[in-house]
Amino acid sequence: VEGKAREMGFGQLVIGAPGSGKTTYCEGVSQFLKGIGRPTATVNLDPGNDTSSLEWDVDVMDLIKLEDVMQELQLGPNGGLIYCMEYLEQNLDWLKEQIESKCKDKYILFDCPGQIELFTHHRCMRNVTVVMGDEWDIRLCCVQLVDSHHCSDHSKFISAALVSLSTMMMLELPHVNVLSKVDLVQQYGPLAYNFDFYTQLSELARLPMLMGMRGREGAVEAQSPHGKLDLALAQMIDEFGLVNFAPLCISDKDTVAYVVSLVDKSNGYMYLPS
Repeated sequence: VEGKAREMGFGQLVIGAPGSGKTTYCEGVSQFLKGIGRPTATVNLDPGNDTSSLEWDVDVMDLIKLEDVMQELQLGPNGGLIYCMEYLEQNLDWLKEQIESKCKDKYILFDCPGQIELFTHHRCMRNVTVVMGDEWDIRLCCVQLVDSHHCSDHSKFISAALVSLSTMMMLELPHVNVLSKVDLVQQYGPLAYNFDFYTQLSELARLPMLMGMRGREGAVEAQSPHGKLDLALAQMIDEFGLVNFAPLCISDKDTVAYVVSLVDKSNGYMYLPS
């Protein structure tokens, strides 16, 4: 059993909306892990990520580029990205060869595209992760980044929590949700509750109620067009009881270490024999 455990690969599937800090996360966590003596590789799975200064160990843009697909097939950015990811799914032998040759015996950070439909509706990324786990024996944990500015708007925060829940249900991977850029949260205005409320998320339905939607005798009166919808979604998220968030400031080693410890527990890395 011990020998088999040492043959396993471990890594993180880093996802989140555009601007949530995925590439910055990969760069910062890679530096942190290398600093504590853990060999680490970074893999870019975003065929449109051509602006990063990070030197990838494996880059999907060596296989297919979003810009080329858009020009040749006359597709928009969303359709082009789905085409690229479906192409990757059909050419996983290329990805496996690259990982085996360049990431052997390393902890892998996969930087993914920001199109959230790939993780909530479309099945190609789920299929890719199934192959990674079942056939390649890579133990993944999904790390979903949510920009902390959503905390200042209760509708946006409920939407972000719903996306996190949908992704958890679709991918069926060990999962850690992260509120990124927490050092900037105060710049977006006052919060309805203290910050622990947004990380622990034990009673999300309190948020829309606090925002002036409680009527007489506890009935809900939607004072905005989305009032009742916000409350219904928040109650549903509460009923699942799966979503919470870890705070992260990528320049703060303590929060980075905390997130890494959560991931290591989720994907089983911490249980490897020393």
